[in-house]
Amino acid sequence: MDIARTIRKKAKAVIAALALLISSAQADLHGSRASFLMFDSRWMTLNYLHPQAEKLRMRAAAIANGDTHIYLYSRNGGDGFNAGPDFDLSVINPQPDWESQLNVLNDAGLSPVMWLTPDDSPSITSQSTAAQAAHFSEVVRRFDSSVSGYVACLECDEYWSAAKVNALVAHLKSITDKPVGVHLTSGIGGHAGNKEYYASADYIFLQTGWDKTAAEITAMVKQAIAVTGKPVVASEYAKESRSAAARALGDAACRAGAIGTGNGRSITACGQRPLAAKKVRWYKEYENELIVSGVVVATLYAVSRFGVPLTLQANESAYRVGVEHPLSENTSISLEIDNADRITGRFNWRF
Repeated sequence: MDIARTIRKKAKAVIAALALLISSAQADLHGSRASFLMFDSRWMTLNYLHPQAEKLRMRAAAIANGDTHIYLYSRNGGDGFNAGPDFDLSVINPQPDWESQLNVLNDAGLSPVMWLTPDDSPSITSQSTAAQAAHFSEVVRRFDSSVSGYVACLECDEYWSAAKVNALVAHLKSITDKPVGVHLTSGIGGHAGNKEYYASADYIFLQTGWDKTAAEITAMVKQAIAVTGKPVVASEYAKESRSAAARALGDAACRAGAIGTGNGRSITACGQRPLAAKKVRWYKEYENELIVSGVVVATLYAVSRFGVPLTLQANESAYRVGVEHPLSENTSISLEIDNADRITGRFNWRF
């Protein structure tokens, strides 16, 4: 095999390896599985970032229920979900340790979805559009590399107009490439049936309401997809996400075409993106080349998605190929492989 072909193969392998390293922070919402309401424990994971939240037990409960994602509030001023005076997690503000808190979640296999505005919090929702946009910008600045997506507001139609929601969603999409969702009160378009709230969103986080049958969930998800043309996450349909009843409703939502669930399910299949045939063929062709330090990298999908730039140094007898992925303005991670199959990973920090 000539050196040019070897370089090409190793380049693909090293890019795929780097994509694997950063994929936990950029997980897809398609197929997402969360359990954000846990009534029996008086928890909702939205309040996980409160300093007094029982983080270890929350993580364990979510993982035990099969979750891949976790819903988090970036701020809160009153939404405590039956917390009570002895267990009040209803006031949350960004803290200096949140980067490390999100790292813990990603390392545990729970990709954060950041919910930027709570309900039951007039001290927050009454602020100006400029103040809301400033909060959105700061959350993206600090945490964008650690989350898989955003929901602009929970039950937005209780306190904001459709025009304001769309303006804030547009602002958010101008500063991040991560998907942006909108969540309303129960029903398609919320209690007033106003589908304009979804106009700028990438995803609908659908609240179906409580005490629905599987047939009703199926019908509502299908209708939401049909009338909006947008992917639907069935995000709120049960108060206790670990119950058999909740899982059955989540299963029904997935079978109806939802691409994720927020209150538990028992099945795995839920709108995951299929791998293109040629990407599968590429992996099979280069399967042996993709064994990097004992780790088999499964697909080329992440490579094309992240668009990682390639660096190459080579001569007639040796080569070194590498990639570097920016994490922030001053930091990045890089990975290199040489003709002796030596792999070097670095965390880079620039003044």
